[in-house]
Amino acid sequence: MVISTEKIVMELRKNKNTIASEALELEQLKQSSDISTLISALQTTINLDELLPIFHRELLKVVNYSGFIFVHNELNISEQYGQRTNHKCEYDLSIESTSLGKLTFMRRKRFSEDELQAIERFVGVLLYPLKNTLLYRQAIQLTHTDPLTGVLNRSTLQSVFQKETSLTKRHHSDLTLITLDIDFFKAINDNFGHSAGDLALQEVTKCIQRTVRESDHVFRTGGEEFVILLNDTNLKGAELLAERLRIAVQSININYAEAQFAVTVSMGVTAYRENEPLENIMDRSDKALYEAKHTGRNKIASA
Repeated sequence: MVISTEKIVMELRKNKNTIASEALELEQLKQSSDISTLISALQTTINLDELLPIFHRELLKVVNYSGFIFVHNELNISEQYGQRTNHKCEYDLSIESTSLGKLTFMRRKRFSEDELQAIERFVGVLLYPLKNTLLYRQAIQLTHTDPLTGVLNRSTLQSVFQKETSLTKRHHSDLTLITLDIDFFKAINDNFGHSAGDLALQEVTKCIQRTVRESDHVFRTGGEEFVILLNDTNLKGAELLAERLRIAVQSININYAEAQFAVTVSMGVTAYRENEPLENIMDRSDKALYEAKHTGRNKIASA
C-alpha cells in the first residue's frame, strides 16, 4: 500500500466471489490471539454503542492510535472515540454493495505499513458484526418513528418524557410541552384527497423541525396532532416559539397535483410541574389546545 502524506483511503468490500477465500483467511486469523479475542468480544453484543467501544479497546492493544470516528450518513450516526489528530486513514466499509459507513483512524504521526495491516485485519473482522448492529439499530429506529413524517411516534413519548424530567430535576431547568393540531385537516382530505393530507403533514413536520432546536423532541401522536417537548425552556419561551411556528406554518403554500392550499395550526402550551406524570401535563396542554381551537383557531393558548 502506498502511504500519502496525510490520508490513506481504502475500500473494503465483500462479495460472493470472495466468501470462500475469506473463510479460509478467517480461519487463519483465528489462530492469532488478538484476532481471536476480538471475534469473541464482538459476539457479546448487538448494540452499536457497545460494539464500537469493544473494537476500540481491542485495537488499542495492537496499534497505538489517538482515536477513530465512525460515520453512517443514511442512519444519521456519527460516533467519535478518542481524540482527533493530524494523520488519518479512512476505510469505506461495505458488504456486497451494502454500505456500512466509514471508519477514520487518527494519530499524531503516520501509520506504518505493519500498523495499517493490523488495522485492516481488525476492520475485516468488524464488518459482519457491524452489519448486524446496524440492522438492529435500523429496526429499533423504525419502531420509534412515524413512517410518514419521520419524527418520533407516540409510543416513545413516555420514555423521552421520563428522560427529560430527570435532566430537568438534575439541572434545575425548565421543561415545557406544546400540543399542536392542524386546523380543518379533515377538509383537506375531503377536498383534495388523503395523499394531499399526507403531504400537508409532511410539510408541517418540516416547518416544525426548522423552527425548534435540535435538542427538542417532536412527536406525531395522532392523525394531525403533534407534541413538542422543549427542554431548558420556560413557559414564556415556549409561547414565543409557538408563535414563530404558527406564523411559519401559515406562510406555507402546499402544491398538490393542480391544487394549491395553505394550512394553519392551533397550539396548547404548558410548563412541567415537578414530579407530575406525563398524563397531567398532556391533559393541561390538551385543554389549552381545545381553548385555542374553539376561540378561532390559528392561535395559541396557555395553561
